[in-house]
Amino acid sequence: MTDTFGVTLDELPGGSYGLARAVLGFYPGFLLGSLEILEYTSFASVSVLYVTEFATTFFNWNEDYQPILWLLFYAVFIFILESRGKYVWWFMLVFVVLCLAPTVLFVCGSLSYVNFQANAILVDDATNETTWATGDISSAFFGILPSTTVGFAGVESLTVVTGFVKDPAVAVPKGTVAAVWTLFVSNIALILVLASLPPGLATTSTDEYFLDRGLSLGLGMSSGLSEWLMMPAQMGMAFGFFIPYARLTQAMADSNLLPSCLRLKGQPNTRRAMIVASGFGYLICLVSFYSPKFKQTLQNISILAGTICYAGQTLGFVMLRTTYKIDTAGYTSPYGLVGAYYVWVVFLCLFVSIAGGFQGDSCIAAASTFGFVVVLTLYYVLGCQKSQTVSKEEYTSIFRFSVMHFNKSRSKKQKKRSSAATSHLSRASIATAARLVLPKKPTKVGPAILHCR
Repeated sequence: MTDTFGVTLDELPGGSYGLARAVLGFYPGFLLGSLEILEYTSFASVSVLYVTEFATTFFNWNEDYQPILWLLFYAVFIFILESRGKYVWWFMLVFVVLCLAPTVLFVCGSLSYVNFQANAILVDDATNETTWATGDISSAFFGILPSTTVGFAGVESLTVVTGFVKDPAVAVPKGTVAAVWTLFVSNIALILVLASLPPGLATTSTDEYFLDRGLSLGLGMSSGLSEWLMMPAQMGMAFGFFIPYARLTQAMADSNLLPSCLRLKGQPNTRRAMIVASGFGYLICLVSFYSPKFKQTLQNISILAGTICYAGQTLGFVMLRTTYKIDTAGYTSPYGLVGAYYVWVVFLCLFVSIAGGFQGDSCIAAASTFGFVVVLTLYYVLGCQKSQTVSKEEYTSIFRFSVMHFNKSRSKKQKKRSSAATSHLSRASIATAARLVLPKKPTKVGPAILHCR
């Protein structure tokens, strides 16, 4: 759906958030933007918690030091990401290499030990029969479906950072497609190689760190070193959301949708917005620290918020294609509306897998997300509905979409009137012809003749 989005995303502040306001309306735009911030900040918090917990465990530090480590993590990466652009670019490039290196080392180093036919099967101890899969639709599909999305986390945020490229209508869709294909190929390679390693899938599937076995067999690395190689990817997933949620927060603040006490409106850069949004992420870390059940379901909260958000954005795409008839410029997706409908099916399955009770979390994720929506709705109605503003770019798009919608509605009314007039004329013509052909007063032979005919 990035082909049509690209036409208008570069014109609107906040990217997909601004488009949702213009196409779906002010309240849906506010709700989807807030849920997107929740998704980004909570997903970043998951990685921050993971990295700091790993560090305290590895170095045998007191767990009470973790809040200090969170603060250091946020402070260091905010400083780096708010530095000069060329430094941020090189920093990102180095981190991309560090994130891809473990996958390349794992796959290439393990190839000589791969035996898919012998190791990638499961043996039933009771019957001694082999099988390629176990479980039912609850455990083998809905139960693990949310975990499969982690391999593609962050790609969706590209629609928010359109201001980083010269031609978003072309660059953002192409970058998104390239990122998805890169992740798809690397994830498939990891799965196939991991399943093919000795002594077999029954053992390797229980490894706490899945890279350990392959890096140990292929390159002789210790478990500690292979575990540290995973940290750049976790850290990258965390700070990779910083820029998107900062830009989204700034866009909502400029629309008077955030409390004025935060003093975010009209800021020349996103530094303050990044600090405020990161503070919200830090608060999520604190709640997770004191509530283990909330911590266990935090990732599902992020995914659930994302499913609602992107299902709504996909609705906006469908409306652009059907209601407003926006012409595609730049990149054209080969999937079109079929791809949008497929996205809805995927998000519906994700929503059911979490809200349907398949995660064994006592529906904490669903209740937390629903509570967040309720609080947001109350805040919108009581706090910012009347004070919200529309930027010049948003006003232009809203005006254009409104004119398109009005013209389409008027065209439908005109067609109905024309059809009704045509139908009335047809009935009048038939009645006139009948009066001319048939006698006004039936004769004795008339009915008989008609009956014979």
